[in-house]
Amino acid sequence: MTDFEIDLDGAEETRIALVSALKESGLVDDDIVEALSEPGVPDWFLSHPFQVIPDLDELSESTPSTEVPEKWRDGLPSRIEASDQAQLLLLYQRVLTSGTRDEQLALIDREHILGNWPALAREVHPVVASVWERRFPGLRR
Repeated sequence: MTDFEIDLDGAEETRIALVSALKESGLVDDDIVEALSEPGVPDWFLSHPFQVIPDLDELSESTPSTEVPEKWRDGLPSRIEASDQAQLLLLYQRVLTSGTRDEQLALIDREHILGNWPALAREVHPVVASVWERRFPGLRR
């Protein structure tokens, strides 16, 4: 038995206020704010909204390996070979969910994301995958 009772009456109002603040700030793209306001999206995303590049053609060209910045290395080597699908998917999952547009442009290989989107989409939160797929219909599963 606890000495307190959880009161969730104001939770929805707080969530609405957070979504409204994101929209008004102009710092988060409208399609992302719209996706974050959908039911079932974890509140964490409201305080850590993700970013999405504006154009797939701006992504980096294929290279034999990717240098992994220290920020993204938790459990990953400093360099990932293009043939190591599992490690690239883990890196891409992190960068799509928490990376800036500039980090996405620097680290994500266009051909790799196009060729491996179904696997990557299963690894990121559905709200992240849905915004990418709405922006880039060619990714749709």
